[in-house]
Amino acid sequence: MDLCEILKTSKRVAVLGASANPSRTAFGISSFLRRAGLEVIPVNPQYTEIQGARCLPSLREIDAPVDIVDVFRAAEYEDEVAEEILAMKHKPRAVWFQLNAGGDGVRERLEEAGIVVFVDHCIMVDYSNCQ
Repeated sequence: MDLCEILKTSKRVAVLGASANPSRTAFGISSFLRRAGLEVIPVNPQYTEIQGARCLPSLREIDAPVDIVDVFRAAEYEDEVAEEILAMKHKPRAVWFQLNAGGDGVRERLEEAGIVVFVDHCIMVDYSNCQ
């Protein structure tokens, strides 16, 4: 599936590594995605709420299907991230590994599960380029 097609048909994004700190990239991109009309589910065990949305401690806690998981975790955690994605009740259609968030080492495992993987991609830039 084409990157722009995925973005244009997606409704719900889980942001793994979401932040309540306005100076963090994850905060700004979450805000952008909300303004673009997407439902954003923040995921970070350090918070209970971010930008007015209930923040979940892990991807496994998400009950509803999500279209995209946007990853804001250090590359050294890519195996842990992949395990968490593969353990989700409803697998996402796509995963965006933001710049420096890893992904190359787990791409094959995720793709074997039917998930489209984008590595070193900023979802905000991609979304803007698709408009």
